[in-house]
Amino acid sequence: MLSLIQNEWMKWWTMKKSKIVLALYVLIAVGLVIITKMNDFDMTRSEYYTLVSTILFGLLGIITIVFTAETVGNEVRYDTMKHLLMSPYSRMMIYFSKLLFSILVMLGQFIFIAIITYAASFAFSEAGDSIQWRDTVFSLVSPVFTIFMTLFFSLIFRSVGMIIGFTVLAQFFTSIAGNVLLAFKPEIAKWIVLMHLDWSMYFKGALTYGTAEPMGTTLTFSVIFVLAHILVLFGGSILIFQKKSYL
Repeated sequence: MLSLIQNEWMKWWTMKKSKIVLALYVLIAVGLVIITKMNDFDMTRSEYYTLVSTILFGLLGIITIVFTAETVGNEVRYDTMKHLLMSPYSRMMIYFSKLLFSILVMLGQFIFIAIITYAASFAFSEAGDSIQWRDTVFSLVSPVFTIFMTLFFSLIFRSVGMIIGFTVLAQFFTSIAGNVLLAFKPEIAKWIVLMHLDWSMYFKGALTYGTAEPMGTTLTFSVIFVLAHILVLFGGSILIFQKKSYL
């Protein structure tokens, strides 16, 4: 499996977009430092870190969809999937290599964002609240779920554009529906999984603190609910990949 992951890494790193994405993270982090300094905005390290990390982790979610969709979609697009399936590796091993690679690439970008944002925050004063690393860790939940969701759709659709479009639209409209229901029917909103991807909402000091109160849910409920959906997507992906013909 290691050789499969190494092969995925070489394909990913040779793409121009991989370097462009990393440069974009740096540009946004540094650019916001320059903008705040030039306009004399009164901002602390914690406020800067929270603002920029929220923006970049949101961007990471979209980029994760693109990169994950391409791990399977490009194999079909360039007609290399059938050659991969004729290799000595089993379908399970091929699927797990793509899953693990997607998680590693996302995790690498996540750590990169946290490091550059933390480093750039030293341009501001340390007054006020300290940086909440707990919220940073909880920010991992959403991109991890996105990977499983995108891989599931990538095994249903053959076009990379369809995979990306359907995943983005599914998250966008489900999120809107969830927020509308949160305002009018919170007892229904709690059954939408996207409402449970931000676990920091259960802790004081977080931007989303109190969101769970109208739904009447707990951290345990959210963890189990998200894991249950991941298992369903994971099981469905394996079943589809085992049965689907790419010849």
